[in-house]
Amino acid sequence: MGLGPSTKETTLHYYRDPLCQALAADADVDFTGVVVAGTSDENEHKFFIAQRIGTLLEAMRTDGALISIDSWGNCHIDFASVMEAAGERGIPLVGLSFVGTQAAFVVTNSYMTPDSIIDLNKTSEGEESRILGQNTAVELDALKAVAILKNKIRRRNSEKLEKKRWAGEEKKEKAEKEEKPEKRVRRLILRTFAVGELREVGGGEPTKLHKGCLSINTEKLFRAGLSALENADGRVRKFSLSLITPEKRDVSVNSILDFAPVAAKVAGRAGEGITHVFSGLRTLLTAVEEGGFQPANMGSADGVLDRRVVFGRPGTPGGGDGLLHVDVLLAEGQGRSRAGIMAAHEVCDAVAQELRETLRALPSSDAAAKEEFWDIVRPNGYKIALVKLVSGLGCRYDTLLFPREPAGYAGGKSIMDRSNNVQIVITPNEYRDGVLHALT
Repeated sequence: MGLGPSTKETTLHYYRDPLCQALAADADVDFTGVVVAGTSDENEHKFFIAQRIGTLLEAMRTDGALISIDSWGNCHIDFASVMEAAGERGIPLVGLSFVGTQAAFVVTNSYMTPDSIIDLNKTSEGEESRILGQNTAVELDALKAVAILKNKIRRRNSEKLEKKRWAGEEKKEKAEKEEKPEKRVRRLILRTFAVGELREVGGGEPTKLHKGCLSINTEKLFRAGLSALENADGRVRKFSLSLITPEKRDVSVNSILDFAPVAAKVAGRAGEGITHVFSGLRTLLTAVEEGGFQPANMGSADGVLDRRVVFGRPGTPGGGDGLLHVDVLLAEGQGRSRAGIMAAHEVCDAVAQELRETLRALPSSDAAAKEEFWDIVRPNGYKIALVKLVSGLGCRYDTLLFPREPAGYAGGKSIMDRSNNVQIVITPNEYRDGVLHALT
């Protein structure tokens, strides 16, 4: 199996996935939903899930699908099986994966043609670089994938239309399509609060945002993390908390477990209502074992921060973002256990929750921007689904679903435990409202 720092999708990547953004913004596309399934350990289960996805896409009457995966090696069996299950049902496809020179497909089939695969490799070596975010999907990849898929659908539809001309059905079908207007459902309001400066305060001073300066009472945040530490059953020995400003990224860090947004649900349920989010501030979770082992799959992204991350990618902070850094010391062996990694995320989430409470209470008039997102039904558009094959194998290969807060941890459940990796369908708005949390 392969999942290295350069290919893995962080929680921040899920929160603003360029594939979701490209599909939702395209006026030609009726974005039918996001199919989320975990990569499994046993081949029999891989094939079962692939067939279930193929059947689901057929039942959704999809015209086409994008298939995305951030792991490779053995996980490419899942990827290839889904491509085959959908392809044999006549559904046009485009798949996105890291391939390069290191991750050539371990299996292929007739549906994995050169015009059906977008290689996410962005290095001349074509190998895992241990630089976070380097070989992940970016906006250009997404736009290219959607354009290729639309052309595939057009070609297929042209063939179908030619057959219908002979059957005299063309005029009737055209009239039926013209009668169906666009429909908007599920409105999500996203209010963004800009952080231009970070300041650390202590004592009785509150955490507050004033004129772009976020004053953070790190003592209070630290106490919140300690409460989670007590529930960790000794898996987490201790943790530290610090603020990293953009000009101070030349610091050494342990293995990077995740980047995540700081967002809070203000009203409504996931995918609807109102969400507040900070721009200019992200959380950074790192960890190391007592004996010095850096938790990793295909190499760890530990080292000097500004050399181990490609900043400005969908899954990484922007050049001007500040970081709330939570560094966790795990007990010996816990960096190689599912429960230990989960405990690290729980501590970080408890720290971030204190910021969420401040964010939730901010008046709407202080927002730097307000965006409205709708799940739009376009009856005359190409019905396209996005299939996300996420990690579902265990320690550092896991994905959390439906936390209580956007992109959070508390209240969520692993895809392995919730559905045994079998697919679930979420709306585009649910996806962009943070119902997935990476445990990779």
